[in-house]
Amino acid sequence: MASLLRRVDWPRLERALRVRRLLSTLGPRIVELAGERADEGFSAAVEETWAAGRHHGGFLSLVSQNITAALAAAGIRSHPLKGPALSEAIYGDPGRRLSNDVDLLVPPDQLNAAVEVVRDLGYDPPADPADSTGLPQLHFAMVHGRGDLPPVELHWRIHWYERDFARQRLLPASVDPLGAWRPTPADELAALLQFYARDGFIDLRMAADVGAWWDAFGDQLATGAVDEILRSYPRLQRVVCTALRVAERTVGLPAGEVTAEIPEPGLRDRLAIRLSDPTPHGSEKQLHAEMGLVDGLLMPPRELRAFTRRQILMPPHAALDEQPPDVTSAGVGSRLRYALRVLVRCGVLGRYALALARTFHPLQTARQHARKPAPGSYLQ
Repeated sequence: MASLLRRVDWPRLERALRVRRLLSTLGPRIVELAGERADEGFSAAVEETWAAGRHHGGFLSLVSQNITAALAAAGIRSHPLKGPALSEAIYGDPGRRLSNDVDLLVPPDQLNAAVEVVRDLGYDPPADPADSTGLPQLHFAMVHGRGDLPPVELHWRIHWYERDFARQRLLPASVDPLGAWRPTPADELAALLQFYARDGFIDLRMAADVGAWWDAFGDQLATGAVDEILRSYPRLQRVVCTALRVAERTVGLPAGEVTAEIPEPGLRDRLAIRLSDPTPHGSEKQLHAEMGLVDGLLMPPRELRAFTRRQILMPPHAALDEQPPDVTSAGVGSRLRYALRVLVRCGVLGRYALALARTFHPLQTARQHARKPAPGSYLQ
């Protein structure tokens, strides 16, 4: 660390952390380690971002508490996901982990009732498509009608491959109007690992959360508690175990202390691990494609159709929505719209191929296994 601090490009480091919403998360620790060597401009930027994050985190916490109380008054159980509550728990300060919205978990059978409660608070109805049971893929996203309050996401699950874990492990048994209930350490860690996997192991944001959680609560983890989760929810085993291996390599999480039943990684697991990228580069579309590819590599049996619909068939619709009005208007012929969808789908598959090719590149392989940071790496 001392060697890195002597040759760090402080303005470049500040820009990189700021654009990735990590300045208030990693910045204070960097300043602490640097001591007198810390750049004054960098230190000032960290303090400013931290203070702004603390103010905004308090605002998000207040909104979350008000919505939780409104849901409780309607007899709906809820629990905050990530956000200022997680920042307060693992970093000791709501401003360390920046958030833009309020994420709340509610039971799936009360999701639509929860939407109506939030609408009564001035939010517009969600536009997320729902399946035949009335449930969206993960959540309903709602925007405040006047823009005075932050967006709200009402989740019924936290990962594509679970339908019971969140409901059974991350919600209080009864209505808690103050939102003071917390899941067990094992359940909370398993949830963070699922978030990390769902983000495709890209960047340091979720990795930093996992590492900070271990520092704060690792000694409270009951022996065998995570093993019991893996046995109870076998569809999540590959997701959680692969996330453990990536977190071990990225932030030093001792996977062997978390679970004694972590299996040897198979081919798909190893590919997902090699795709993990703590210092991402490339286009946003490529990063999203790599997230989708990790999703496919970790999917359990009989999920191919759902994966294809979610990661390959759904993106074309989103891409078409971003096109100019004359392309997506009703006047465009069906053949042209079909051709556009095919082109976008081919683009997704092409990005998958690029991502897989990157995992076999000799330089990438060397970087994945190097114990020392690569020369000029300003984030490791």
